[in-house]
Amino acid sequence: MGNYFHAFILVCFGLCFIISTLMAGNLWNDVVMVREDSSVTLSCFDSPPKSSVLVTWKMMSAREDRWSYLLSANCIDGQTDGHSSRVFGGRTFEISADASLIFRATADSQGRYSCVIEQDDKKLQERIVLLALIKLTVTPTPPVTVDSTLRLVARVSPSSVASWGTWVSSSGEQLYTEISHDKGSLLSKLARITSKDTGVYTCRIRVHGNNGTSVSEHRVNVTVNGDPRSMAALSRSLVTLTCPPILGDYVLLYWEYPDTKRMELIFQFDRWRRTSTNKTKHHLHLIDPASLAAVGNFSFTLSPALKDGGLYLCEVFLDDKAFSQGNKLSVLHGYIKPSRTALDLSCMYSERSQVKAVRLSYVQDPSRFLQSTAVLGRITTSVALPVTPETAGRYACTLYLKNGNSVQYIYTVTMANTDPTVSPGSALPPAAEDVSASSYVSSFSFLLFLIPTIAVAVGVLLWKQGYCVTHRSVEQSLSHHSGEVENIYENPDDLRQQTPPQGAVYMDLKPTGEMDVYKELDRYNQCCD
Repeated sequence: MGNYFHAFILVCFGLCFIISTLMAGNLWNDVVMVREDSSVTLSCFDSPPKSSVLVTWKMMSAREDRWSYLLSANCIDGQTDGHSSRVFGGRTFEISADASLIFRATADSQGRYSCVIEQDDKKLQERIVLLALIKLTVTPTPPVTVDSTLRLVARVSPSSVASWGTWVSSSGEQLYTEISHDKGSLLSKLARITSKDTGVYTCRIRVHGNNGTSVSEHRVNVTVNGDPRSMAALSRSLVTLTCPPILGDYVLLYWEYPDTKRMELIFQFDRWRRTSTNKTKHHLHLIDPASLAAVGNFSFTLSPALKDGGLYLCEVFLDDKAFSQGNKLSVLHGYIKPSRTALDLSCMYSERSQVKAVRLSYVQDPSRFLQSTAVLGRITTSVALPVTPETAGRYACTLYLKNGNSVQYIYTVTMANTDPTVSPGSALPPAAEDVSASSYVSSFSFLLFLIPTIAVAVGVLLWKQGYCVTHRSVEQSLSHHSGEVENIYENPDDLRQQTPPQGAVYMDLKPTGEMDVYKELDRYNQCCD
């Protein structure tokens, strides 16, 4: 009998525990969710009483397990007999004309609020409202830089109240949202922000305990900082990449490859640990970290090659806030390529997305038409050789950005047999460029090149015609070089009787007269005096 009694006691205890747990999980009539530092109004009546009653407001914070008295007011036909207020816990509470409780939410405001309606010391009704807090975070802090990644985070406290939620874009599109129920957070991201993403974003949340299917909505305004800083430079010139004007705790620099969508982290610096990591670019330097306190912000210097164009996104973190600044760089690289007949003046450029136009011109006469060829990322014009007074001079390759900025590359073409000179425009400091060594070919050197070519051509022509001249008895031949000492006075008849080495070629030459001009004889022709 004793065993059954103990079992009955345990079952009753278990049922009581389960029932109390279920009741504790829903000890409120409604849930109100607000952001910190916003005004809160908690209503007391579902329907106002028709007789005179006493309204009393109490609260139980999230860190307490007992009720604390706040305010009381007499109410007749749903209207109080006057406004009353009280400062409690450093906050001011007020009862409105319709007996609602009004205050400003803080981090300590989370908890349950009870409105008790009494008449003649008898409790007629009690309404309990759970006040939940929501914190919305936008990273980086607006205005957001174009091409950066926007993070939208909502955190609900207590975390258990959120049953469903989503972020909605400014255009009304429901964004993919990751929900962490244990942390009460809702996360959504937008990569590669554009100016079209400016607008109001809404976090919609349905919570446990709400009557019906009502949804709590909370909004944040996102502004996009138009375009990143647009700039152009000559290759190997010095460029400054700016960061947000704030001296933060650490900085990250990302680089998006030119004319692609590939981005990687290339530099990071911790101001407090004085540690830095440069991952890929040895010609990228953080401006003297020791002077950062005086300057007040981070910035980098870069001596870019053509391939180093692209977007440089600098993110500075201060405490738990992030700030970003974009620098979009187009790099112009000029070079000269000589050929037998012309000098090719070419310029290449990267990060084409922000380039409006690239033009080649003759500085001495900008109206002169220069015939050019263009392919994606390169433009070329040719100067015919030999260089003449009409074609000598300065040529310019000018790159124009969409924002109106420009950069210029200058070629100086001279008639002298000297190394080429290439210089940038006046807008930027001179830059050391990779230029072909032999960019100019003088008329004289070109003639020296042609003389042996013409001689060989004439010899071949005479050989094919097969002339036979026997005015003199002395014959000379060009013999095959066999590794021994070559004798140009060998008898051709002796040579014909020998088996020629494989691949050997013989050309018999005889003088034609007083001028000693030699004509070529076919060694297989039979010639007579």
